[in-house]
Amino acid sequence: MKQNEVLERFGVLVKQEPMSCMESGLIMPNTCVLESVMPFAGYYSEVAQTTTPYYLYLVLEGTQSLEAITRATTHIARKQNSPLDAVTGTIRLAGIDCQVIRIRNLPDYNHIVNIQQKYMNEGIPMKKKMRKIDHDEAVIRLRKFFYLTVAGEDMYMDASQAHHGYFVIPSSMSWEAFSQLSIEVKYHTELLFFDAATAFIYEKGGITDLVRIYKENLTVDQLAAIKKRYLMLLKKN
Repeated sequence: MKQNEVLERFGVLVKQEPMSCMESGLIMPNTCVLESVMPFAGYYSEVAQTTTPYYLYLVLEGTQSLEAITRATTHIARKQNSPLDAVTGTIRLAGIDCQVIRIRNLPDYNHIVNIQQKYMNEGIPMKKKMRKIDHDEAVIRLRKFFYLTVAGEDMYMDASQAHHGYFVIPSSMSWEAFSQLSIEVKYHTELLFFDAATAFIYEKGGITDLVRIYKENLTVDQLAAIKKRYLMLLKKN
C-alpha cells in the first residue's frame, strides 16, 4: 500500500465499560439511553482526565438489521447536512443482550431527544425504559468501519480517532481470557496506563484478529512495546 494510505475495513470491536441510565429529562419519555460513565476505563481509572469523552447508547426495541440502521443513519446525516457518528451493536448487561446505536461526538446532551426522534422517523423503534442501571459493567460489541494506517509490522494507527492504535494477534479470545491477559500485561510493563479492547476486521477473504489500545498521545513505539508484551504472554499460554 502507499505511504499514509488509509485502509477501510469493516469489523467488530469488543470492550467492557460501566453504564448508567440517562436522566429522563434528557431523553424521550419512556425510552432508555445508556451512557458510558467511564469510557476507556482501563486508562482513565488510573489517569486524571483532561477531556471528557462521552459515548451514548440508544437502546432499541427488538432486533434491527445492520442494513436498516445504516440506511437510517445515512438518511439522517443527509437531512441534517452534517455527519452523524453512529454505529450499531449490542450491550450485555446482567446476561441480557440489548441492541443499541452508539452515538459519539454530539455537541451536547440536548441533542439526544432530536436524534432519537429522527431514528424513530426512519422506522427504528426505541426500547421502553429498562430497570435502573447505575455504574453496571457491560460488555459492548460494536459493528463498525475501521480506518487504519500502517504503523509497523502488523500494527496500525487509527486514521479517524486520535489516541487509538491496533496490532494483530494470532487468534480470537473470549472477553474473560483477554481481560485477564491485559492485567498480566500491565503488571509486567512500564506502560501501565492504557485501555485495551479486542477487535477483528474482515479482509483478504478472512478475518484478522486485533487488540485495540487507547492511550492519550499514543506513539508507535509505545504501541510496539505493548504489542511485544501481549504476544510474549500469548506464546507462554
